[in-house]
Amino acid sequence: MSTPRMGRHGGRSEPQVHDDFVAVPYLRQGQLISLIRWSQVGGEWKYKTILAEYLHRDEDAWYLVIDGQRARLDRSEWAIFN
Repeated sequence: MSTPRMGRHGGRSEPQVHDDFVAVPYLRQGQLISLIRWSQVGGEWKYKTILAEYLHRDEDAWYLVIDGQRARLDRSEWAIFN
């Protein structure tokens, strides 16, 4: 499910996926979750995963506890990993 969002280019709509209702409706504060980030290094795709305690999220960020420290990760870079 995606919802159009007004872009910066002359009012054109850009699709934006909202996982609040589609991919991860089951998240609860205090739950352990895995996140994944893909990046291209030297022409090859590499990934990194983390295990974190979920606090909450908003449109832009995940708010977590990682190794006992509060953290904010960009949702455009990190996705839920099952």
